[in-house]
Amino acid sequence: MLTVLFFCAIAPAFSAERPRDLSISLPQDLKTLSRIRILVQRDKPQVKVSTLASFEVLDDQGRSVTSGAKLAGATVKPVEQGIQWWNQVVPARFLIVKSMGNGIRVGASGIYRDEVLIYRNSKGNLDVINRLKLDDYLKGVIPFEGNPKWALESLKAQAVASRTFALTRILARRDEEYDVPAGFMSQVYAGKQIENERTDQAVDATRGEVLLYKEKIFPAFYHSTCGGATTAADLVWRVKPLPPLKGVECKFCQRSPHYKWEATVTPAEIKQKLAEQEMPVQDVLGIRSDKIDRTGRAHKFVIQSTWAEKIVDADAFRVWIDPMRLKSNLITRIGSRDGTFVFKGKGWGHGVGMCQYGMKYLGELGYGYQEILGYYYPGAQVSKLKEFEE
Repeated sequence: MLTVLFFCAIAPAFSAERPRDLSISLPQDLKTLSRIRILVQRDKPQVKVSTLASFEVLDDQGRSVTSGAKLAGATVKPVEQGIQWWNQVVPARFLIVKSMGNGIRVGASGIYRDEVLIYRNSKGNLDVINRLKLDDYLKGVIPFEGNPKWALESLKAQAVASRTFALTRILARRDEEYDVPAGFMSQVYAGKQIENERTDQAVDATRGEVLLYKEKIFPAFYHSTCGGATTAADLVWRVKPLPPLKGVECKFCQRSPHYKWEATVTPAEIKQKLAEQEMPVQDVLGIRSDKIDRTGRAHKFVIQSTWAEKIVDADAFRVWIDPMRLKSNLITRIGSRDGTFVFKGKGWGHGVGMCQYGMKYLGELGYGYQEILGYYYPGAQVSKLKEFEE
């Protein structure tokens, strides 16, 4: 099992758009939210699809293209007239591959449940989307977003947070081709092959449970390690303040391998990354933290160059440089060594919502999952959506 946690995130809000309301009213018909669409591959010139179980392929009008007892590696390509399935050209924008057996293999590694949609995108390449039940999606998420060896109550807390986050994306993107990507900019989803008995147990034990605040659902953000305190969502993104995402003190993640970190960044690298963002500077002479919140997180960086000072969004800067190196904007010191800038900091991730290593330790201390969620999302209630269960 991987020792690195992958945490949910959304892109930093770099623009001056008006703050968004994070909470969303639930529709009356919750069964429309029972399935989720995950973008698992993007912009492929071709894909290979196989399954060991019976299958059927449909076009975008629901008409059968082909079916069989098993599928031994069909090559799918985009063509001007639509999509080519082996030697057959189908005049359709997308194809649906269905199989309810051992999963559908796409490419060399990905194995996915239920349905795979293969779209011809606007660039003339193929996007691959897995459509399946929400809780089956979670079973391909929780082993990455947590660790099957952790306390069951911790894994239950992760399952409720992940289900809540996923539902907000389904609600927000109902008119789009997919709800979430499979990578770390949302929730890491690895498909059927990563499923684990213990994390499956956590998903099943919390079936239908989500976090609500004043009867509305909200994105239950989480991150690997907060470094001592979580921060408010409205300090990180252009969103309206929300009490469950206001930030709390956390003394429970000090055992995390990411509690303290160090990273080096060269002046030339900063100059290049700023140029890529159309923010040119000459020689970079220094950098300092600015707009520091109560948790110690910097929300701006001031970059000193031979031309002038440039003020940039700290969360954007992390993404530009590398969020795997600059693990957070909770910067404790910026120094220099051998002509490079040395960043020292605490925590990993955006710092909003639940601290996963704090969640881990609270589970070890014997706290229940509802207590853990209540601590990190103050004022929110764990609610069971009975109508949502199948």
